[in-house]
Amino acid sequence: MPLRGEQIDFSRRTALYRLFDAEGRLLYVGIAFDPEARWRAHATEKPWWGDVIERRVVWHETRTGALKAEVAAIKAEAPVYNVIEVDGPHLKHVARKPGAPQPRQVKASDGDWAAYEAACWDKGLSRTADLRMYIKREVAAHKRRLRAESSD
Repeated sequence: MPLRGEQIDFSRRTALYRLFDAEGRLLYVGIAFDPEARWRAHATEKPWWGDVIERRVVWHETRTGALKAEVAAIKAEAPVYNVIEVDGPHLKHVARKPGAPQPRQVKASDGDWAAYEAACWDKGLSRTADLRMYIKREVAAHKRRLRAESSD
């Protein structure tokens, strides 16, 4: 994830990484300029992170090359937890752990979604982390209102 205010440099060397569980199942494929930093973010955002026991990294000379390799790997290898852009800007789940809950979807225009991503990067957050924090704040505020109403 780019740092605050940083633009993505598609000519920069980028890692393609694969994450595996104890049974050798491919859990996730991703790319990052700094895989260690990305994994620290995954550790705080992804409920499946505790299942990761093996990490494999292949470096690509450009982010563009890494992106192409990532898409090909996800399509060919069907990792358990990946989401990939398949039909234009709309995300489609390629593979999901059996029995996992249906993923939630947020409908937004392409321009709004890109602007939201930029706003999240400025805060140093992923969109997922920002949405989760927002939901938790709203739920907590709702519970406080309900407690206040019931004590009246």
